[in-house]
Amino acid sequence: MTKSLFILLLITPLLSFGQQEFTEHDASNPVLVQSRVVIDAETYFFENGSVFYALRPGFYYGLKNDRHQVGLSIPYFHNVFNGDYGGFENTSGIGDIKMTYMYVPVINQNILGLERLSTYLEVSAPTGEYQLGRGSGVWMYKPAVIFSVRASPAVSFYPEVRYQFSANSANSGGGSDGIPDSEDPDKDGKVQNLTLELPAVVEVEAWHGWIALHAQYIRSFTEQTNFFYMRFDIGKMMGKKASGALNIQKFISGQPRLDLVVQARFQFFLK
Repeated sequence: MTKSLFILLLITPLLSFGQQEFTEHDASNPVLVQSRVVIDAETYFFENGSVFYALRPGFYYGLKNDRHQVGLSIPYFHNVFNGDYGGFENTSGIGDIKMTYMYVPVINQNILGLERLSTYLEVSAPTGEYQLGRGSGVWMYKPAVIFSVRASPAVSFYPEVRYQFSANSANSGGGSDGIPDSEDPDKDGKVQNLTLELPAVVEVEAWHGWIALHAQYIRSFTEQTNFFYMRFDIGKMMGKKASGALNIQKFISGQPRLDLVVQARFQFFLK
């Protein structure tokens, strides 16, 4: 009941915006190269009853040639652990700062087919307190390759391959793709996650928005375990230079740990 009410409270204001002119800013594109401010409000529900809240403001700067982009995001966590953690069951603080660089080596002007080949590297600095569940405790690295394929004027696919790893033992929830472990806040081994993801995005021009479905497979080499998640997105433009979206990710199979992630995302374009 609590989860359903939380989702309803997030989605109600998002769908209430009136129609606006859809702009060239393709806010549904996961590899958008555009200068913008992004604010993510996230809630993580774990199988053991723990709940993590995160606010992730970020800034991304895209060069005019549409091929390079750098970004920085600083998360703020509030963690509620279900259990006895020596008086630290309910704490708040800064998480691991993330820095990203994206390079687009291939850009095609085709109406249909392969539009882009994008590469990026995400580096997480150990600025969060891992013993309180706010970070991994080590430097984390995540290189990736993403293909942008337009199947029709309104339907696009963005298959992605990424590999996340740490040089030293880290506090990470295995298949949760780098999220701190709610069951064991101590360091528990190196992170080695291979992720395959297939987002399918459908633009809905009638209300200047989009819906998307993401199938996500994660292989944790550290735990020798497979994880499978599904994610549903719904979003729309809010005026000419802003967008809002609600993203819901659900655990399907694997070692049960992270059950549900609810994210509200707002983007504010600077050009």
